[in-house]
Amino acid sequence: MIEKIRLVERGGEFMRSLRALDPDRWSTLLFAVVALLWVATVTDYGVTWDEDVHAYYGQLVVDYYASGFTDLRALSWWNLYLYGAAFDAFAAALAQISPLGLYETRHALNILVGLLGLAGTWKLARTIGGPKVAFWALFFLAFAPTYYGHSFNNPKDVPFAAGMIWATYYTVRVVQGMPRPPIRDVLLFGVAAGLASGVRVGGFIVFGYLALGVGLAVLLRAIAERSVRTFLVDTGASLGRIALPALLVLYPVMLLGWPWAQQNPLLNPYLALTEFSHHTYPWKTLFAGGYYDADQLPWIYLPTYLLLKIPELVVALFAGALALALYIFGRGLVDGPGERIQRMMRALPALLLGFAAIFPVVYAIGVRVTLFDGMRHFLFVVPPLCIVAAWGFQRLLDWLEPKAWRNAAYAVFGMFAVYHATVMVRLHPNEYVYYNALIGGTEGAEGLFKLDYWGNSYAEAVRGLADKLREDYGDEFEARTFKVRICGPKAPASYYFPPNFEVTSENEEADFVISMSAYAPAGIKTPEAECGTALAGREIYRVERLDALMSLVIDRRDIKLASERAQVQANARRRFRALVLP
Repeated sequence: MIEKIRLVERGGEFMRSLRALDPDRWSTLLFAVVALLWVATVTDYGVTWDEDVHAYYGQLVVDYYASGFTDLRALSWWNLYLYGAAFDAFAAALAQISPLGLYETRHALNILVGLLGLAGTWKLARTIGGPKVAFWALFFLAFAPTYYGHSFNNPKDVPFAAGMIWATYYTVRVVQGMPRPPIRDVLLFGVAAGLASGVRVGGFIVFGYLALGVGLAVLLRAIAERSVRTFLVDTGASLGRIALPALLVLYPVMLLGWPWAQQNPLLNPYLALTEFSHHTYPWKTLFAGGYYDADQLPWIYLPTYLLLKIPELVVALFAGALALALYIFGRGLVDGPGERIQRMMRALPALLLGFAAIFPVVYAIGVRVTLFDGMRHFLFVVPPLCIVAAWGFQRLLDWLEPKAWRNAAYAVFGMFAVYHATVMVRLHPNEYVYYNALIGGTEGAEGLFKLDYWGNSYAEAVRGLADKLREDYGDEFEARTFKVRICGPKAPASYYFPPNFEVTSENEEADFVISMSAYAPAGIKTPEAECGTALAGREIYRVERLDALMSLVIDRRDIKLASERAQVQANARRRFRALVLP
């Protein structure tokens, strides 16, 4: 008992020593550790579902420019022409000079963009809450498994999230500089917003954040001065000094990697936006144990995923911070008119941050946006959500400081951090499949929610299959050819095939099947169900994390051999009948 008390006291002393150090230095150290960790482990991650089509689309955009705008294949490639190729085109160009393989190059670029998202989160948090809040925001996002896992091989949602957080940061900078913000901040907003929109046209929403923030700043200043003239003058100045320059930068940057939008810069981005709001997804989506069409999901789909895919502590801190912010705002309403306006003007950056975290989710629910693949399309709300949680956590630490039982509280936080770290280590390199304890962890989510929907674990499944066959056949392994049926996307597995593995789309030809799931529900259209009877066979390898199935390999050789023998016998009977019967 005494030892436990001493351990708690040491934990409290350690926490106090951490808090006494310069938080900016701790942020720099944390960022460096994360960067080194990501670089060291980047090759552990596999190729994801549609990386191959994104890689091809990026090359088409490079060819479009290299041909002098005469190679127009990028204008109609699959449905990706509706996306900008800000990431994909740069990755394709980089791959031509990189000493690494195609996907290794893309993954290296992906983690660089993920790190830029961390840096933008830190900058925004520091601007709004100071260096201590910035450190915790960086910490929460760096070890948010969803953001962490996607940062290695998600060519859409991580670049989009990085662009959005930087655009939000410069939105706050512009609002803080009202009524005459530095033109540099306005132009950099245009660059960040343009890059986000050049990945997914929905990034244009951040221009609405800017308009909201600037509009409120103009209105509050006019109210404070009780001057209609101030309102009119500031409105005109904002249009000329902020809105117009921002658009003049945002739009060309957005169009730079988007050949289809260049054909009609006003109409085509609008058409892309309307298309992706109600995008057609060909497979059923698993949610809470049921299968739904992507456009018929219940309204709680996205809130549920946000609740379950973010660490429990961050969820609790975000909820607490929102409640505290509402309380502080309500208390401010009893101030005098002048004090109230000043308080609201100071609160504008925080208001914009909360808006960036909440509004996209409310909008998606309100217009019934087509959703699938968990919450990855809304990964961009995680950074502002982590900043809000960090602000709440710092307020909690400040409140705890004079309490006699603070050491016990610090010890609890420390134990949660250690526990969370062990969960991420055990999930590696499939961190993105994480679910928190509210659903019983990742193992509790199995069968209820999607796990490895992007095939990241297929690389491990291929290596496991190859190792087993080498063990079975010894020196004869390389002389044999094995045909493999891949359920869902092909590239996540085929990129890692040894030379004697061949992809087949025919169930009857398959020696082995690689699948994301052990079952294909009858009558339900899923990637696994596309394999049909190929799922019949003997399990010989499973990729598991935290007792939850990521993917598996099924051996069909006996079934295939029996089928071939039956076919030989059937052919022999036909030949016999042809010989003896008239």
